[in-house]
Amino acid sequence: MITVARQLVLPVLSCVAALALAWSCRSEPAADLRFLKDLHSSLDPANDGWLTWGMLLLPAIFFVLNLTNRRYGPAIALGAAMLAWAVIAGGIVWALREGIIHAVAEIAPPRRAGAFFGALLIGQIVNVYFFDWFRGVPWWKAPFIAALLGGLAFTVVFHVATGGGFDEAALPRLAALGGLQLIWACSQLVPTQLLRRAIRPCPGFGGA
Repeated sequence: MITVARQLVLPVLSCVAALALAWSCRSEPAADLRFLKDLHSSLDPANDGWLTWGMLLLPAIFFVLNLTNRRYGPAIALGAAMLAWAVIAGGIVWALREGIIHAVAEIAPPRRAGAFFGALLIGQIVNVYFFDWFRGVPWWKAPFIAALLGGLAFTVVFHVATGGGFDEAALPRLAALGGLQLIWACSQLVPTQLLRRAIRPCPGFGGA
């Protein structure tokens, strides 16, 4: 148990940090991507705040889970994701008791918060499952597929859970967010490759 606890510390802290960073940027429109409106009028990041820096940074959570899965396997990776949510929940309870916040709604509307939690949890499970499934040679296959499918699962589930449809305005946004997940899945292969020697798989978790 002590060994497992030690293995979980850094992954849990990293997951919490990634989520905290995304949350802190949740209200900042990705104004640097204004060129998207030239592709379709609904893709203006300033319109409805649909594309924020928080959304752009959120896929970092899958990079953290990939490295954890590479090192310790799916059980520890999934455990880290669950414990990170528990730590965040504990932090919210503490903030309520201390009067730092007076209601959960101050963090996010309950329906949107529930949709976000459920969608990201599903995305994390998909990420961990497919990384373990594709672990092996070539080394890039597992982290690429896991990050891409995890991100796409989050995108679609969150869109549906928040009441989004599949009309003319929504489809271009979903396509843009899907493109974001593809870019993240590709770009995270660079730091993954650089860290492969430093983060070697424990016995029984070879390959990726």
